[in-house]
Amino acid sequence: MTETTADHRDSYPPTPEFAAAANADATLYQRAAADREAFWAEQAGRLHWHQPFEQVLDWTAAPVARWFV
Repeated sequence: MTETTADHRDSYPPTPEFAAAANADATLYQRAAADREAFWAEQAGRLHWHQPFEQVLDWTAAPVARWFV
């Protein structure tokens, strides 16, 4: 049987020093899961936009998603 990357179940957690220096933690994922559009609007607000977006996510042409319309 050929082994693929998907077959690997190894885990390589970061060192405590690396994790302590991280600029994000599990709360970031929790906030994104709770309200993804508000989360991404907040993240996008940290960037400069030449033209501000009016809508975070547009699914009107599903399955194609348009972000920051």
